[in-house]
Amino acid sequence: MRWGRIPLRRCHLKVYFFATGFGSVAKGLFVQGADWGNVRFPILSVLIERDNDLVLFDTGIGTRIDQEMRPPLYWGNLFFHRCIMRTQFMPQRDTLVHQLQRLGFQPSDVKNVIISHLHWDHAGGMRDFPDAHFIINRKEWNFATQLAGVQLYKNAFIKEQFCESGLDIELIETDPRKPFKNFSASYDLFGDGSMVLIDMPGHSPGLMGLYVIMPSGRRFLFSADTFYFPEGLEQRIPKSKLMQSLVSEGPEAGSSIDRVYELMNSDPELEIVGSHDYRIPGRYELAPVYYQ
Repeated sequence: MRWGRIPLRRCHLKVYFFATGFGSVAKGLFVQGADWGNVRFPILSVLIERDNDLVLFDTGIGTRIDQEMRPPLYWGNLFFHRCIMRTQFMPQRDTLVHQLQRLGFQPSDVKNVIISHLHWDHAGGMRDFPDAHFIINRKEWNFATQLAGVQLYKNAFIKEQFCESGLDIELIETDPRKPFKNFSASYDLFGDGSMVLIDMPGHSPGLMGLYVIMPSGRRFLFSADTFYFPEGLEQRIPKSKLMQSLVSEGPEAGSSIDRVYELMNSDPELEIVGSHDYRIPGRYELAPVYYQ
């Protein structure tokens, strides 16, 4: 089916990219076999202005990160944050709530937040949006909430970011009766085909990507951490064995990358955006610039 014939409601959409801090790692850690020169990359959140509503894809690092990593249970995450990812982050400047306010938005303007997966650099800002409705894959939630002790930080989770938080959380499952492209199941967020969630397990058991179709026909796939750097997708090069071990990446990771790779080749105009692509900014400008 040609994209121009897809029956979409003509909602008004704008896409903004935000970096809630930057990391700096040796490239060989994120791309197996690459050199070990340092690469700077963003910790990305995506804001979609949809008519009069705001929808977020991930919250990035939040305002409570220093307190959340203080307990000894999370010192493994703290070590990763400071010594491996070497995050450059200033709470009053980089957290999403402060960046949105500089654009004239308030946290209460954000109605829906999609959490791709519950790692601390994607779910860290959940409590900064107490009035939002959060959408999380049930598989991800069940996995993260049953972990304890060393398995928590080994899987890059901080339970206090999402558990017993009093937040409005909806657990969803993709529908196998609704295959989407080369994915076997999907979840149509608004029922109009404009935003479709798809399963991309591996990096985390319940990781979801978001496929967005703009009224103009422009198409985005926000793939979170399915791959880190563009070489991981374009050349299908996995993360280093060390990195896979550090985040307990599962065996489904390669299959998820293969599906996204097939989709990229079948639709060359599809814009695939990973959450740690070092080409951003550059490939895209950060907010206040927007895309439609």
